[in-house]
Amino acid sequence: MEPPKTIDDLPKFLVLDVTHGEPNETGYIDFRLHGIFDQTEGVREGRCWLLLPERDCLIGDLEFFDAAARTAKFIASEKEEPKAKDQTFPYLDGYWQAYHVWMVTEPQWKWKEVTFQPSAVIAERAPADGTTVGGDGRPIKGWIKFSKKVSPEGKERIYPVNSQGDSIPPKTNPEWIVPRGWDHEHCELCNGHIDAGDVGYTDLSEHWVCKVCFTKYVSTHDLSFLF
Repeated sequence: MEPPKTIDDLPKFLVLDVTHGEPNETGYIDFRLHGIFDQTEGVREGRCWLLLPERDCLIGDLEFFDAAARTAKFIASEKEEPKAKDQTFPYLDGYWQAYHVWMVTEPQWKWKEVTFQPSAVIAERAPADGTTVGGDGRPIKGWIKFSKKVSPEGKERIYPVNSQGDSIPPKTNPEWIVPRGWDHEHCELCNGHIDAGDVGYTDLSEHWVCKVCFTKYVSTHDLSFLF
């Protein structure tokens, strides 16, 4: 059996220089972190994260200068220059969220075993631009947004109007309640469904992990799902 993967197994980006542009109208500045990777396996151009100490991170876009030489440029929009020059940071592909690393690797992360049960949601209409086509080939006439307040930022899902059938009230009602409308969760690591009656695990922000992934990755602090 292979040993668990840790943050030390992630590619590392050494920042050699930092340059920047001018602030935009919102006060953000494009900072360009020029540097070199210790390895490029699993590294790709585009959206990604650099993981900083104390659960901090930078999200940005990566461009290679020379893939063979492992030199690259990481562009991040921030209001203040990150303290990055001459520092080395683990790289994480943008498919993932930075908190996926922390939730698995930190022993003090709080988890609770829960049996999932559906709950009510607030539903509201959202307009469609008329150009999006559904799976049946018909233009999508609008969207229904399901909202569930479980944390400061809440959770939302959006469905085509056609998929909701008779659950849509008359257009005079801008919002309505759908009982048991929140009928599943997704595992943060494998994206599998956690349905009614399934046992899963939640953290303090109600991020869900299925029982299989919790046993395989979280309880062993193993990041091998990233590789």
